[in-house]
Amino acid sequence: MAVWDFIQIVFTAVVIIWIVITSKGKADRRTKELIWIIIGLVVVGNIAGYIIASERSQWAIAYNYSFAFFQLVILWSFARNF
Repeated sequence: MAVWDFIQIVFTAVVIIWIVITSKGKADRRTKELIWIIIGLVVVGNIAGYIIASERSQWAIAYNYSFAFFQLVILWSFARNF
């Protein structure tokens, strides 16, 4: 795994953490737990995408594009609500 692969795996999680840290309001305990669950799922999904792509699966492009869209929706939601 190269450095670029690692950056692709954790980029969305880092952006979500940055949005939450720079937000003006305080998040309660349940919201923080939900945010960490979403970050964990995003990282696991990116790792799965990396494994599928490295295996040269025929579904790699479809998975990566659909998960990239899913991550954009998550980032849009976080940017809008925090």
